[in-house]
Amino acid sequence: MSTRPYVEHVYSNLKSPRTNGDAWGIDLGPKTLLVGSNTSHKSSVVQSIELAIAGSADDVIGRSIVSDAALLLTLAPGDELGVTARLSDGSTANYNARREEGKVKRPQHDGPGSDSLVHRSVAAALSGSATTARKAFLEWSGDNVTRDDVLLSLPEELHNKYADIAKHRGKNLNETKTLIEVLNYANSRSRELSKEVKGAELILESIGDSLEAKPSDGDLDKMRFAVAEAKEILDVSIAQSNGGLTLEAKQKKVVELTEKRDAWIDYKAQAELSIRDLKSQLPHKGENVDGAIAIVDVAVKHELDVCPVCSSSVGLAHLKNCQSFYQEQSNTWETQSQKLLESIKAAEERSAGCDNNIVALDHELREIEDTALTKVDSRALPVSEAQYRLEAAMSALGKMETVNDRWSDLTGAQERIQSFRVDQENYRSLRIACERSIGFLLSEQARTFSQLVQRFLPDAWKFKIELVDGEREVFRMGFERNGRLHCALSGAEWATVITAVSMAVTSQMNKDKPAILIPYDRAWDTRTLSAVMRGFLSFDGQVVIASTVRPMGRPPKGWTIIDMDEVSKTWVEGEKKPEEPEPKKKRVKKTPERRKVRNEGGLSVISRSARKLQEMGYAISDVLTMSKETAQHLISNNIQPELVEIQSDGGFKIIKAENVLPISLPPSP
Repeated sequence: MSTRPYVEHVYSNLKSPRTNGDAWGIDLGPKTLLVGSNTSHKSSVVQSIELAIAGSADDVIGRSIVSDAALLLTLAPGDELGVTARLSDGSTANYNARREEGKVKRPQHDGPGSDSLVHRSVAAALSGSATTARKAFLEWSGDNVTRDDVLLSLPEELHNKYADIAKHRGKNLNETKTLIEVLNYANSRSRELSKEVKGAELILESIGDSLEAKPSDGDLDKMRFAVAEAKEILDVSIAQSNGGLTLEAKQKKVVELTEKRDAWIDYKAQAELSIRDLKSQLPHKGENVDGAIAIVDVAVKHELDVCPVCSSSVGLAHLKNCQSFYQEQSNTWETQSQKLLESIKAAEERSAGCDNNIVALDHELREIEDTALTKVDSRALPVSEAQYRLEAAMSALGKMETVNDRWSDLTGAQERIQSFRVDQENYRSLRIACERSIGFLLSEQARTFSQLVQRFLPDAWKFKIELVDGEREVFRMGFERNGRLHCALSGAEWATVITAVSMAVTSQMNKDKPAILIPYDRAWDTRTLSAVMRGFLSFDGQVVIASTVRPMGRPPKGWTIIDMDEVSKTWVEGEKKPEEPEPKKKRVKKTPERRKVRNEGGLSVISRSARKLQEMGYAISDVLTMSKETAQHLISNNIQPELVEIQSDGGFKIIKAENVLPISLPPSP
């Protein structure tokens, strides 16, 4: 008996066989076998359960997990699809989709959700790459993993980085899921940094192409000396042009210049105070606006169609839109701040003017105080010529300093790129270390989890997981036979394995939450079906199996067997028949027909074997061709037709052996 809530009744109009399209109903047990022909509406029951529970259905025109209301309405007899599932705890799960005036309305669903159909996520994880399957397996099996277990498997130099990321990415998660989150984050940051490096390199390349040669420190010193010397010559030239001063005039000049100098000092202090006050009144411009403008301007100038930062193919038009956006943002700030900016600029100019005047006055005072009244300097030039030379020297120095500043910016950007590369390598190392940690923890958990899965499998099936193949990390599941792992299982075997793994995963779920597992309908044979049904009895959730055959022998206790051919007849006829296990009937032993069917090679297959092979899915043409030995081998080993190629001489060869993870099962009929 199930300890979890389970679906005990389904009421639905999905694929209704009734002439008026009315809904049908059916009772279910915790363990239910829907047995009947391919036209007995087994899939109608299964899809109705899925819709009520998860709001989506599998095997809709060959697609899985379909939630598109328009597509689901194709399963309804009219413009409305309605499903209600009553659960054993008294709750209900409902799904409704409808079309009004030619428009499909948003479907309504209030079921427990897709988490209750655990086999879906399990099948998706196992049908992916080995990396995906390994991560999923660790999530399923790693509830008992601790932080110490993880750190033990990581290099010590990465412990702090792991802890920092785990602090933010692993909130309210167990350590296994935290490890996977850190792995995903490290992988994501490594990729992002790679894109940032490429984008920054592109921008630096465009900037570097337009730069002049970098001036040396010696060149800058020489030009600064030339400016200072030109100033001295100008001062000498001005003094010389005055024709000399008397002692009284000299003293008067000193007092005059000192007073001017003090006044300029006071004026500068006032300007600085005004600048600080005005800047405090400026509105916030926003972060990185100027940098964004510079980056996008370069991209537009060079007509790039990819983002220079993330390398996304956004197109030139988008980059132009970004250019306009950021420029508009900057313009808005400048408009709002125009008057303040103008006032700040004026105050800064006053301050700079004060500095120039103070320096000039200091120099003039020293010149007057240190120079004799009649001193003549041979460096003196006409004042206009000396002024021209000073202006030329200052202009050359300004250009040189501008080029030097751009080179400094370029160097700083290169250093940042190098820092990005270091960070990228650190995240790459962390990703690799986390992947290795997962491998280490997987090996620790594999045996325990395999034992849990084995509880739900027939005793004769020895479940095994393989995680490494030499030096290569893999994820393979199957059965151990003669000391070797066999992964090339039949469809029914794989459907059973997925379900058993799902049962093991379900053990982590809240016991109050329904867990409903629906194995894929994969041409069950009677012997396998009987063994699987016995194995599934220990599962505390609900199992619904659809099959065209009944189990061999007496059905296991605890299972509800529903003859869907009979039930679907009652739906059409409007009769209500009990949907309980059929009473045991006395078996009458029949003598098997021994009629021989001859093939072209003169070999033969007895008709009983032929019927069995057809039930397994073999084409009649292949049955007529194969030898008796081939038929016996295929039946005894339950080898499915998709794995076999029948030879013209009656023999066969395996065409799909050693499949690493053959989980991509086709939809059930």
